[in-house]
Amino acid sequence: MDEQYDTELARAIYLKTLTTMKFTLDMEEQKYPERGRNDDKYRFFKKHLMRETYDNLRKLFENLDSLGLIQPTDYNEDVKDGYKSSPSGGSGYVNTDSLNTWLDPEEVS
Repeated sequence: MDEQYDTELARAIYLKTLTTMKFTLDMEEQKYPERGRNDDKYRFFKKHLMRETYDNLRKLFENLDSLGLIQPTDYNEDVKDGYKSSPSGGSGYVNTDSLNTWLDPEEVS
């Protein structure tokens, strides 16, 4: 993870979840040696895994937002659009000032 953004909560969750989803898809692809990603069963699995993953991430981020830990970015992002080299990482959320203060109280002057 980029050191500059290593305390961004939504970014860390999002990138770890994307990595896990990619690994899961790679493992599932191995079940279909003849057609791999072109197999209808693989495509069905991928469609449902991605939908569930993205829906659950959105719900988690909304819950963390309601707790005052993260807030939506000023720019339009959605988890299904993939990684971005921004503070949010593509999650659509960044830390609130209060979370940043809690993470590093010495930075507050």
